[in-house]
Amino acid sequence: MGRGLKSVFYFGPLIFAAGFIAPLAAQLIGRTGWAPPFGLSPLATGLLIAAALGIPAQIRGRWI
Repeated sequence: MGRGLKSVFYFGPLIFAAGFIAPLAAQLIGRTGWAPPFGLSPLATGLLIAAALGIPAQIRGRWI
């Protein structure tokens, strides 16, 4: 149990990015009517944005 919790907290920035930032970005893209490039869906674009923010946060250990 403790080992599983440690791994969840270790990947916290990526989980937050995928679970919160990606849907938020997808909603903002949909509401503004912006068409993502290369025929991507708003959710796929949101996941790319979340990955661009979450991976550096995971590597550095902080968001700012």
